[in-house]
Amino acid sequence: MVETEVVDLKEENPMVMSGSIADFRARVAADARAVSFEARRLAVETKPTLGIFWAVADDAVARSSDGPLAGIPFAVKDNVETAGLPATSGTPALLGSIPALDAEVVARIRKAGADMVGKVGMHELGFGTTSNNATFGAVHNPVDPTRVPGGSSGGSAAAVAAGIVAFAVGNDTGGSMRIPAAFCGVVGMRPTTGRYPGAGMIALSPTRDTAGIFAHTVADVAEVDAIITGDAPLLPITADQIRLGVPRPGFFDLLSAEVRVATEEAIEAFRRAGVVIIETEVVDAQAIAEAAAMPVVAYETLNGFDTYLQSLPEPFGSLTIQDVAAQVASPDVRAIMENLLAAPVSFEAYESALDAKEVLALAYANAFAKDSLDALIYPTVPVTAPVIGESTVDIDGIALPHFATTIRNTDPGSLTGQPALSIPLPRAAGQLPIGLGIEGAIGADRHVLAVAVTLEAILAGH
Repeated sequence: MVETEVVDLKEENPMVMSGSIADFRARVAADARAVSFEARRLAVETKPTLGIFWAVADDAVARSSDGPLAGIPFAVKDNVETAGLPATSGTPALLGSIPALDAEVVARIRKAGADMVGKVGMHELGFGTTSNNATFGAVHNPVDPTRVPGGSSGGSAAAVAAGIVAFAVGNDTGGSMRIPAAFCGVVGMRPTTGRYPGAGMIALSPTRDTAGIFAHTVADVAEVDAIITGDAPLLPITADQIRLGVPRPGFFDLLSAEVRVATEEAIEAFRRAGVVIIETEVVDAQAIAEAAAMPVVAYETLNGFDTYLQSLPEPFGSLTIQDVAAQVASPDVRAIMENLLAAPVSFEAYESALDAKEVLALAYANAFAKDSLDALIYPTVPVTAPVIGESTVDIDGIALPHFATTIRNTDPGSLTGQPALSIPLPRAAGQLPIGLGIEGAIGADRHVLAVAVTLEAILAGH
């Protein structure tokens, strides 16, 4: 177990409150320079205890006084490119790689005036759910620094949870937006695959990867989402207009007691508020994802990662995926990369996995159509955040593998490209966060966000 001091950011720094965009906007209006300075000071000063920020931007360059997000601080995952700061994907072979341009997602956010504070930590190469990085050190969960923040976008969620920034950019292959959101007690959204521009991301799997947004509230995620996509404001939806599916087979199997209780209490709160709750099923979701998800990632990584490397200036442009793998520092990621190279997925196996993906996509579509559902809801992760360094999680006295257990509920929808969020469930002081997954139909991102706004208000007792 990692011993570390718990940092009370809010008590130590009066500028840090709940961290919502509205809170930051009020402080920016009062003193934009102070907000910029404070965010950078916290990013640097919490590094020994939380390890969230790996690089901090010069505020003279990063600040802006124009646009709807003028002066609002945000952070960016280290596998998303930002001009003048490293983009290492948390792996030694890319140390010193500094892009000249922002990723398109970052460029659109900065064009809206937001202040990019810096780059934050992640699980090496995105292949894991702990963000315990052997090169840069572990990212710690601000709620309890002895525990993981989730991954692979752990630093992005932690930066928001700590109140250092109002929102953060992460990305998701199999659950990397929603798992950290659940563990850190924030909102995290994975949009429909392909909805956000992919240029400037160090991708593992182009058919699966997407950028996403973390924030304190669904409304904040929706605001940034609209800036990225140009979409109109959300249309409000009342509780009695919402139909939610509860896919118990697979998604509710083997949950820790506290996750099960918190989730069932949320379902009952929705029912009392007038939401229609329908028992449903996404047929074979976990089984298909378990069989098909990793072959898709493994094949696309092995056959596509060199394309990214070749786009880089020297000396990085001459690297191959074999060179990157040879320098991987995190033991779990090294094992994945060695297996990927030693036993490459064949094109035939890849095509079979893509066929399975289509079967699963049809199962999702059938579940939504059968009962005219607005969304599916389920526990984002079967457990609360594990202790840093543990390779297993415990459910009912059974030691289960960390990675397979934490991605069990997020991986199916990530494979098919469903839009999905995790929102925090009500918890008493001192309890670890628990997330509720809210998953929608392909392309229904704004509707899912509107549904989530209403569900969030019900949980808050509004």
